[in-house]
Amino acid sequence: MKKYFSTAKIGLALAFGLASGAFAQDFCTNAQHSGQKVTISSNQTGKIGDIGYELWDENGHGGSATFYSDGSMECDITGAKDYLCRAGLSLGSNKTYKDLGGDMIAEFKLVKSNAQNVGYSYIGIYGWMEGVEGTASKLVEYYVIDNTLANDMPGSWIGNEKKGTITVDGGTYTVYRNTRTGPAIKNSGNVTFYQYFSVRTSPRDCGTINISEHMRQWEKMGMKMGVLYEAKVLGEAGNVNGEVRGGHMDFPHAKVYVSNGPTSSASTQSSSSAGTVKSSSSKGSSTVSGTIDACKDQMGHEGKETRTQGQNNSSVTGNVGSSPYHYEIWYQGGNNSMTYYDNGTYKASWSNTGDFLARVGFKYDEKQTYEQVGPIDAYFNWKKQGSAGGYNYIGIYGWTVDPLVEYYIVDDWFNKPGANLLGQRKGEFTVDGDTYEIWQNTRVNKPSIKGDQTFPQFFSVRKSARSCGHIDITAHFKKWESLGMKMGKMYEAKVLVEAGGGTGSFDVTYFKMTDKKHPLEEPVPESSSSEAPKSSSSKKVESSSSATGIHMVPRMELKSGDVQVFDMQGRYLGNVKVAAGASVNEVLKVNFKNSGIYMVKQGNYMQRFSVK
Repeated sequence: MKKYFSTAKIGLALAFGLASGAFAQDFCTNAQHSGQKVTISSNQTGKIGDIGYELWDENGHGGSATFYSDGSMECDITGAKDYLCRAGLSLGSNKTYKDLGGDMIAEFKLVKSNAQNVGYSYIGIYGWMEGVEGTASKLVEYYVIDNTLANDMPGSWIGNEKKGTITVDGGTYTVYRNTRTGPAIKNSGNVTFYQYFSVRTSPRDCGTINISEHMRQWEKMGMKMGVLYEAKVLGEAGNVNGEVRGGHMDFPHAKVYVSNGPTSSASTQSSSSAGTVKSSSSKGSSTVSGTIDACKDQMGHEGKETRTQGQNNSSVTGNVGSSPYHYEIWYQGGNNSMTYYDNGTYKASWSNTGDFLARVGFKYDEKQTYEQVGPIDAYFNWKKQGSAGGYNYIGIYGWTVDPLVEYYIVDDWFNKPGANLLGQRKGEFTVDGDTYEIWQNTRVNKPSIKGDQTFPQFFSVRKSARSCGHIDITAHFKKWESLGMKMGKMYEAKVLVEAGGGTGSFDVTYFKMTDKKHPLEEPVPESSSSEAPKSSSSKKVESSSSATGIHMVPRMELKSGDVQVFDMQGRYLGNVKVAAGASVNEVLKVNFKNSGIYMVKQGNYMQRFSVK
């Protein structure tokens, strides 16, 4: 679709910095352009500071762009047949993604305005690779598409071969390979090359993209890699039957850099025509020692199976076997049921219900606030089928008392809930790899855990739906209270499916929740001695971190100096310096802003720290 006028190889520009994983995405709310800037209005390739940039459109004069030395950019289309605006790493076509010494990570924040006459549009990550076998030109043009100026995300028309789906960066992407003949880098005239696409199911306007993880998944699907010419944040729009007019794509934050070491994706699954990529975890076990990846680790339904059809307009509730979990089913009308297992996993189904709720998690005694209960986290993997009526919520659910509050953290849905259900928009914040919109509603004389009452509902609604990952429940509570949404004493915190009608099913195949009373199991040292005692108990498991390749031990003697920091999914967040006598918790809080659990590595030792 596009032609490139620069043939110069620009040297490797690696912008090292803190990876913005689950705890470090302030740029989604605080982003603004900074540094030196250059504005161009014709096809041009250049560099400002360490940032490589390019503006191109098919007519050569259909728009302009302003690039900043911090990597951010503003892209304006005035009348272009195919317009591309991009900034990031110019890599020089001498290394593959595996040769960079770490993963390529991109951060972006997008503010867009609607354009006219958009035939196609791709917003996300863009680049070229050379030396790829399979086409005469040995070229690949690649995209990771997270948003668009068009009315809908690109569909199957984007590629002549659908390779499968992957779950990464907190969302699901469909992967395509296309064969195209057209303009390409370093060529005059048209050549034939491959195009690789990862297309996110639901668009988002802010987040972190692990480019290398997409490439790893592409490779597993048989899509060959080459040496990298570039990896840049992109805004593109075009129309084969006319010109795009009036589009504006503002990226107040855009950064592409290489992390200091391979990064384990927090949520990567793949399903391809060549077969599903399977986890190496054994069935029935989860990764312990502080690192959980609910999208990769396998659990499944284990232990005693208990089925209940509940009771119309009345809660049926109780303990889940000998586990710390508690279940509850409630509905008004219809033919409904839930089946739960001793490890907390469960299934639910509904038909012609007025309102149906099934949930499993922690039940509290209504005596402690969330601060007293301690950090509450959930790890999940679920599947859904069918329909769920006019409203539906999938995620975290619960109640507090004194004051009485019904709350939801909505991570998935059959149909995304809108303002008509959610009430007043209070704000937004970013956690666990995406932005959540915060809402407050009032229910007047409606059913509650204390009979018919008038009470507020609090909602956090994720911008992009997902079916697996981690939810930092306490982070939502803290954010709500900072907006004046007062929480009471905890009644429950559970993984929920709610359906306001329809006929459907829900299946939670991985489930784990933690709080102060039920923390993750502590790591134990690995012994090389054949005399070392061995145990099948999950409380004594020899494990190594997939993110670091080192064995973890329960305690470490921390010395002053640099330490590496990872989140609980094993994602590298960056290096921080700890001075002699300093509090590690305070250092983490200052550098990463958000509360949560962090893994700190120094030398061959790793230790978990809780930041409140």
